[in-house]
Formats: sequence, structure tokens, C-alpha cells
Amino acid sequence: MDLIKQFAHIIAEIPFNRTIGLKLGEIESDHITMYFSNSDALIGNYLHGILHGGVISSVLDMAGGAAVMAAIAIKHPDHNLEQLASMLGKSSTINLHIDFLRPGKGEHFTAKAFVLRSGSKISVTRMELLNDQSVLIATGAGTYLIA
Repeated sequence: MDLIKQFAHIIAEIPFNRTIGLKLGEIESDHITMYFSNSDALIGNYLHGILHGGVISSVLDMAGGAAVMAAIAIKHPDHNLEQLASMLGKSSTINLHIDFLRPGKGEHFTAKAFVLRSGSKISVTRMELLNDQSVLIATGAGTYLIA
């Protein structure tokens, strides 16, 4: 199994991602795509079937972190999974900003995260969440510590 497939498997096995149903889509050198479907467990406004704001924030944070991890894996093709795990094991979100633009209505959602800068200690991302009608629901900016 190549490194990217291993990475996708690890992302899929994170308990939080399993709970939400968050799946990894495409992985590129500068961005990733993740997707999930709406469910009763994710609703914050049950009268209108709108996603909970915490779900939106968490998904965008996860997408930003995954984009950083993917960029590091792509940047270090000579590293094996254990070496990458050692590099990323202490990584964390150090700043997260979310703008809620519209209610989280929809059946399916796509989160996209773009790596704006990836340095030796800090990475910066921009994220967006779209519904199944390609309506922009929220945007985010994240800063991640790479240890």
C-alpha cells in the first residue's frame, strides 16, 4: 500500500471522523477534499435540519489539519509512515477562525482545505464547506503547529 493510501486509511480510522462519517476525497500537493452526509446526529437546528455549528467548525479544522499532513507527506516522499507519524504526532491546531456564511442546509457536504504556507514549524490553511448544491456554507482559516 503506498503512502497516500495509508494516509487515507489513517484519516478514515480517526474515531471522530467515523462518528461524523467524514471521508477523505482527493489529495493534492496544495489541497485536500473531504466529504460527509447529513444525519440527525449532526443537526443543531432540528426545526430546519441545519448542521450544528460545532460540526461545521470541527470538519473545517479536520480538513485543514489533514491538508497539512498530506502536504508534509508529499513534501517528504522518502519518509515512511512511521517517520511521518513521528513528525506529525505532536502537531496541533494553534489558531482557528470560522466564518458562518449561510445555514448548513443540505444532504451532503464537501470540505476543501488549501495549504497557503507550509514552513518547518507552522502551516497555514484556508478551508471552505459547500453543500450538495455547491452553496458556500462556511469558510475558515487555520494555523497548525508542526512538531
